[in-house]
Amino acid sequence: MSNKPSTKDLEEVDEFFAEQKTLQGAPPFWAAGTRDGEYQATWPIEEVSGVSRAHLRFKCPKMHLSAPSISVIFRNQPVYRLDLTDPAICKPNSLLGIKVGLPAEVCGNHAHTWSDNRKHIEINGFGELPLRRPAPEKARRLPQALPWLAGEINLVITPDQRRFDVPTQRQLF
Repeated sequence: MSNKPSTKDLEEVDEFFAEQKTLQGAPPFWAAGTRDGEYQATWPIEEVSGVSRAHLRFKCPKMHLSAPSISVIFRNQPVYRLDLTDPAICKPNSLLGIKVGLPAEVCGNHAHTWSDNRKHIEINGFGELPLRRPAPEKARRLPQALPWLAGEINLVITPDQRRFDVPTQRQLF
């Protein structure tokens, strides 16, 4: 999949979100992230066909363990992201977002959904998910956010998988 998607690329992502899928195995381990100052964990997603073209990528700033994000990475491209943030932190949407009915500004938890960003990706290519919509404020931690995300993207998770959370200091050393 190149950065500029073909119609087939876009349809593959559409199909991926439409089909039921599961997480492979036990929760992943946190490790140093690709960027300095963050932790990261990766959890493979298995599709009904048994193929694994996607994974969840969890990121968490070392200085703000209460502000993790969960990205859906499909064939090495970000296609959905959920950011857990303080309700006082607000981010703007572009004019395109406002034109499609998204609020001009979103405060607190928010999602960069495939459906909201598909047109942007079709025109500009993969890489950015600029449009955001509010996500439930009650999903303040990963154990609440992961089930919400799973419901949004047709992902079946087990009770053991629901307990995945940001790393504790004990887990990191």
